[in-house]
Amino acid sequence: MDKSFTGPKPPPAAYALHRQMRAVQRCIAASTVEESERATRWASAWYRLVQRKLEQLQHAPRYLH
Repeated sequence: MDKSFTGPKPPPAAYALHRQMRAVQRCIAASTVEESERATRWASAWYRLVQRKLEQLQHAPRYLH
């Protein structure tokens, strides 16, 4: 089964937020301490990326059309 996404790409901040949410879900559902720790590191990394992307959006120039 092909799971490739065929629609328009989501904005980087939205994609990062979605990946962060999935990492948190993996952390909650982890069956071992090691798996939970690994998922926690991923969630933390995605959180930092989300924050960085949101800061970039705040400082991006706004154009009026």
